[in-house]
Amino acid sequence: MSSEREQLLVKSWMTHDARWFNAVAREFGLPAANRINQRAAREMAKVEWQRVGRALGIEQPRDAAGCLAAQQAMIGLLGPELLDYDARVESADVCRIAVKRCFAHENVAKAGIAAQYDCGIFSRIEGWLEGMGFAPQVEPPLKGCLKAQGKECVHTVRLRAS
Repeated sequence: MSSEREQLLVKSWMTHDARWFNAVAREFGLPAANRINQRAAREMAKVEWQRVGRALGIEQPRDAAGCLAAQQAMIGLLGPELLDYDARVESADVCRIAVKRCFAHENVAKAGIAAQYDCGIFSRIEGWLEGMGFAPQVEPPLKGCLKAQGKECVHTVRLRAS
């Protein structure tokens, strides 16, 4: 698939995601939209990892280094221009992810709802990790948007076998 076609698919998916979130928020309120978005992102990502990981020929990760390599491959396909982040392995079962620029934060800030938004990006990452066979523990918990709170978006992910 050409890069142009991939970008078109990513943009279409992001449009769907934003419109879906907005429709749920209008119908049921932001707290419900946040809960449903996080749950849907996590559950979809489990399947996404299986499909995309298989299509890219990514081996089943066994540790934090393998998980970060898989995550970078996934983001590389699904929209590398959407995030600017640094990730590092701290131990065999712990990695640290620091997001410098995030499309979700930019868009919820434009929509005026950043202060009420709960991060869906890390819910998707949790789903990928669950699809890989891990039970991830993300600190701090995914309540709110750290950038909207004026904090650095830095999360520590601890991996446990599920």
